[in-house]
Amino acid sequence: MDRAVSESVKKKRKRKVIARSVITFLVFIILIIVLRQLIKPSISIGEFDTEQAVTGNIRATVTASGTVVPEFEEIISSPIVSKIIRIDHSTGDEVNSGDTILLLDTRSASISLEKMKDELEVKKNNVNKLKLQFERNLIDLKTRHQIKKLQVESMETELKEEEYLNDIGGGTKEKVEKARLNLKIATIELQQIEETIINQEKSMETDLYGLNYEISIGQRNVEELQEKLNSSSITADKKGVITWINSEIGKSVGAGDELVKIADIESFRIEGVISEMHASKLSGGGQVLVRFDEETEITGQIAGISPSVESNTIQFKVRLGEKNHPLLRPNLKVDLFVITSFKKNVVMVPNGPFYRGAVKQNVFVSKDGFLYRREVEFGLSNFNNVEIINGLSAGEEVVISDMYDYEKYEKLAVKTKNKN
Repeated sequence: MDRAVSESVKKKRKRKVIARSVITFLVFIILIIVLRQLIKPSISIGEFDTEQAVTGNIRATVTASGTVVPEFEEIISSPIVSKIIRIDHSTGDEVNSGDTILLLDTRSASISLEKMKDELEVKKNNVNKLKLQFERNLIDLKTRHQIKKLQVESMETELKEEEYLNDIGGGTKEKVEKARLNLKIATIELQQIEETIINQEKSMETDLYGLNYEISIGQRNVEELQEKLNSSSITADKKGVITWINSEIGKSVGAGDELVKIADIESFRIEGVISEMHASKLSGGGQVLVRFDEETEITGQIAGISPSVESNTIQFKVRLGEKNHPLLRPNLKVDLFVITSFKKNVVMVPNGPFYRGAVKQNVFVSKDGFLYRREVEFGLSNFNNVEIINGLSAGEEVVISDMYDYEKYEKLAVKTKNKN
């Protein structure tokens, strides 16, 4: 038969349970503290890179891209309507002055030239015919003029005789008036012939001037077409590189169609492209850095800015300080850095993955085998460096690797590699 448990026993058991729970909790807390002491957050020395903060000058830049193009490019067009019958060079070839690049078919143009020459000869012959015709007409008019002039002189004599006879009573007044009328008519006819001669001479001058003008135009057209035929062999005017050529043999081309582009390989410029969000930072005459690789860059100036936006970008031209730099090549892609501001004697660190473009950001500083988290205020930045306004001093070692995964720790121990 079971006996009832006394109250004192119950209380004693309860105290034991509470004591065990408290002891278990204290042991758990102690274990956590011990583990935290034994397992400290750390990072291996090979997992990050550091750079020293230094004092120097910094230029703020925005990034753009560019293409190297010849500063001067000659475009050679077809002088005649023709077709390509021979190609002597291709894109990328270097040519010297006088080198033949391609040849055009001249048969059609030659036929046209001969036709123009024949037409010119016909016009010249017409001028000679016109001259002969005018000369015959003038001879006839001048002959008539001479005859009429003699008639007038005869009538003048006759009038005087009739007037004399009338005065002495041997003639009549009617005969005098008739002689005077005949003289007047003949004089008018003489004046008419004289005016006809003058008009004929003026007409001859006008007609001959018009025909001679047509001949002059025809002569120029013949000379021009002859010159074009002489240019049907497309040659280089100066030393350069062929950047484009119409290489389709047998293709018909019209007068003025582009055939070849030759670039001056001793002088270049840059065609730049930048995001429209940086449009306000572009200005005529602004400084630009042109980077070929990590060790080579040259300077330039913004020489022109496109007023339009295409595909969210703005185009601009860069005039180079070294137009004939040995690394410049047509169509070479380069990185451009448009300089927006400049500061002297500032604390700065090399740019790297650690910098995410924020004004304030946490970074890690290396000291005495530990990395310490620190809030830093940034200023100007470019491809190479970032300005430090607050939070770092010159000479401190800063982690430039991406430490985003470790930003929850205020302090990291740096583990060195074990030596075998």
